[in-house]
Amino acid sequence: MAKKLGRLGERICLLCAAVFCAVIVLQSARAAADGLTAVVALGALCAAAVLALAVRFWPFGDRGTILALFLLRFALAMGVILLIGAQPIQDFNTMYLAAQDMARGSRDYLGDVYFYNWAYQTGFSFYESLLLRIFGPGQLPLQVANALWMGGIGALVYAIALRLMPRRAAVGVSVLFAVYPAPYFLAAVLTNQHIAAFLFYLAVWLLVRREELTPARAALAGVVIALGNVMRPIGVVLVLAALCWRGVRLLLGREENWRRALACLALLLVGYEAVFALCSGAVARSGLNPEGLTNNQPMWKFVLGLNQESSGAWNREDYEAYLCLPPEQADPAMREVVKERLQAGPVELAKLALRKSQVMWGADEYMYWGFGHLDPQRKLGPLTVDQYTRVLARGDKGVYLLAFVLALLGAAALLRRGTEGGPALLAAFLLCGYYAVHLMVEVQSRYRYFLMPAVFLLAGIGLAALAER
Repeated sequence: MAKKLGRLGERICLLCAAVFCAVIVLQSARAAADGLTAVVALGALCAAAVLALAVRFWPFGDRGTILALFLLRFALAMGVILLIGAQPIQDFNTMYLAAQDMARGSRDYLGDVYFYNWAYQTGFSFYESLLLRIFGPGQLPLQVANALWMGGIGALVYAIALRLMPRRAAVGVSVLFAVYPAPYFLAAVLTNQHIAAFLFYLAVWLLVRREELTPARAALAGVVIALGNVMRPIGVVLVLAALCWRGVRLLLGREENWRRALACLALLLVGYEAVFALCSGAVARSGLNPEGLTNNQPMWKFVLGLNQESSGAWNREDYEAYLCLPPEQADPAMREVVKERLQAGPVELAKLALRKSQVMWGADEYMYWGFGHLDPQRKLGPLTVDQYTRVLARGDKGVYLLAFVLALLGAAALLRRGTEGGPALLAAFLLCGYYAVHLMVEVQSRYRYFLMPAVFLLAGIGLAALAER
């Protein structure tokens, strides 16, 4: 009975992953036809060429590959930082100004209601303040750190891929991920996504590094996820994915000692909860933020995500109607409007889900974060800045579309043959969980960042399946 439940859980996860990938491929293909289609096709062809060359001619062993991928991503990120730069805007500017206050020993930033509503952002601002204290004022130290985290993510993708697929496929998909353009659009942006993604995928590597999960690695993975959650509060998605994965393994009988397996799950959860609680308490006791690392407006993302008119994206009407209220009035008002929007009925909510998927996963990358400080009408040779960014976004779409086509093939291959609870199932659970969460909460293309390494890992499995056939 347990094995039947395990197989059912595995098949449901893989089927959902395949369906989600198929929806994204169809929506992305529709968006690809929206002008400059030749550039999209060229981007896909260039990505396929990079993939083929890497699989056939990559010259390095495993250690050399890890170092080469780190240096490649670091160099590309630094090139974007030094050539294009960026200016912090919106939330990123608020956190950067707070980091400057912290570095000076000031608490003036606490006068901004932002750090009451979103107290959890204090963790990232504190991290930025540490770099400012060590390396001095200015954005460059923070941007160089971004490049280092990006290089680390590239190395981790390869280290994880080696556990999921044959080496040649691991090399090919890791090199393809290293040249995937979208992350570099954010290289100079003072976003918490870079460090958080590094920590989350470091935890994934700890979880899949060996066939058997030891209590020490389980606890350490929980600690690392908690630190990632301090930077960006989406760690619960990874925790739930890991618990589901190990639970399926347990049901499938892949764990020789079920008591030890349950202890590992408990240690993962305890490590995550305990370390995050300690960090939140330390923030409150130190005076960095009396609210700790809490979210005092938990309904806000759902208010946005359930807005039919904006298709789940940020909009000024909701901002002025709810977030501009006094904090003690905002939460009950938002809870009421969430209840109201959930009563739209299953058909309207399903239509909203498809539109949100198009906004989040089907549309081009939103270039404003990394290029908004440039004059869009400035001429650089034959094109304006705005036209260059459009070409970049279209070329990126080709690489993105190829990755999801291969990920769809990977999910289908896993569905056909099963995973027996292997580490590939964790990548599938991550995809399903993250996609499903964003059917409810606010969406924007920038939020893809966290999931894309997992997508490329599934793409590597698809590549290996193609090679087998």
